[in-house]
Amino acid sequence: MAVELGTGGSGKREPRQERGQRRVDEILDAAEALVQEVGAAATSVQEIAKRSGASVGSIYHFFPTKEAIFDALRERHRVEARQVAEGIRQSAPQWATADLATFVRGLIGPFTDLLSRMPAYPELAVNAAGHRLPRDETTDASVREAMLVAFALRWPHSTEEERAVRADVLNAIGDGMASMLCTTPHAGQQAFMEEFGRAIYGYLWTHEPKP
Repeated sequence: MAVELGTGGSGKREPRQERGQRRVDEILDAAEALVQEVGAAATSVQEIAKRSGASVGSIYHFFPTKEAIFDALRERHRVEARQVAEGIRQSAPQWATADLATFVRGLIGPFTDLLSRMPAYPELAVNAAGHRLPRDETTDASVREAMLVAFALRWPHSTEEERAVRADVLNAIGDGMASMLCTTPHAGQQAFMEEFGRAIYGYLWTHEPKP
């Protein structure tokens, strides 16, 4: 990685690649906040520049259009969702055999936390006509794998087919809830996610051993 050197003997300066990534992150952070505050349509490159502290020219150096900024935000959301899914998969042994409420929190709590960190997700998950954009297969596969790991730990005597069906049902519930979330005002999204947790709890309760 190339490193620029100062001309006055002060030593190394921040590498161009690192400075560029930091600037991109600042631009995306600003865009995320503005989409939440005023909506995607009202978010302009000029306002993103003002919020991020970058010049308009600097933004166009990284992103040719406003939509390219939104595409980068969507990709960041997908990457973070896959990281959350991996965290669930790795942490599942700690909570998978606890009471059902703890199990549900372990399964969907990290996604609720993620939503609070990416408030622009609901609006950017739909196009200008209000239709949901295609789902990302890689992210869906990561989430499904995390669920299957947790299900195998909680219901070790269930078959792979049974666990797969449960994962598919949860995905269907989650997909429907996500579609509704995209039209829910930001102020109501936390309460909406709590209702989502209750829906998941109710479904999984039907598979719990009964006395």
